[in-house]
Amino acid sequence: MNANGQPIEVIPIRLGLTSRAYLVRQHGAVLVDTGVPGREGAIIATMKEAGISLQDLRLILLTHGHADHAGSARALRELSGAPVAVHRDDASMVRSGRQGTLVPTGTAGLVLGALYGRKGSAHFPPLEPDLLLGDSFALNEYGIRGEVIHTPGHTAGSVSLLLGNGDAIVGDLVFPTIPTGRPGLPFFADDPEEVRTSVGKVLAFQGGTIYPGHGGPFSAVLVRRCFPGSI
Repeated sequence: MNANGQPIEVIPIRLGLTSRAYLVRQHGAVLVDTGVPGREGAIIATMKEAGISLQDLRLILLTHGHADHAGSARALRELSGAPVAVHRDDASMVRSGRQGTLVPTGTAGLVLGALYGRKGSAHFPPLEPDLLLGDSFALNEYGIRGEVIHTPGHTAGSVSLLLGNGDAIVGDLVFPTIPTGRPGLPFFADDPEEVRTSVGKVLAFQGGTIYPGHGGPFSAVLVRRCFPGSI
């Protein structure tokens, strides 16, 4: 909570069995991730339920450039006029609308990769990002007390949003494991060890609720327990 008492609110948006996007509201509204193509209707419906209009949306933040997170970004930008932000290292995926080959980290990734063809050809409506992010990006001018930091590992340009209330939205940095549902490595990652380092970066600053792009949420205490040695 900031000086004038306005709380930070995180509103999950269910976009499938486990997939999530998030609305963050404080003095303004920011959308974090957009789901696969065609999910703009579900996102707009949740916005309306929360009393947030398309004109209220100040920023669309993509945690990374995969189709299940960036797929509806172009449609939502066209509808709202809100700028789209992505890390510079994932910008090529957003520009091309192709996420490339996914690298499994374990059995779950291997099985899903076999079922879905490793999503090597997964594509979505391309767009030119309005904002290219680097190591950190403050959201104060968008009405949110928080900072976006670079948390690579799942992809080279993955980012996490650290909120001023101690919560964090981390995209695919952390995944629910099968069958326990406890936090663990993502099913796919360019660099699993870099994932662990990035988890440590988040936990070093945040002690509240960790909101992943699939499943969850998790307490920071539980994530720390499931990633020993990450900090």
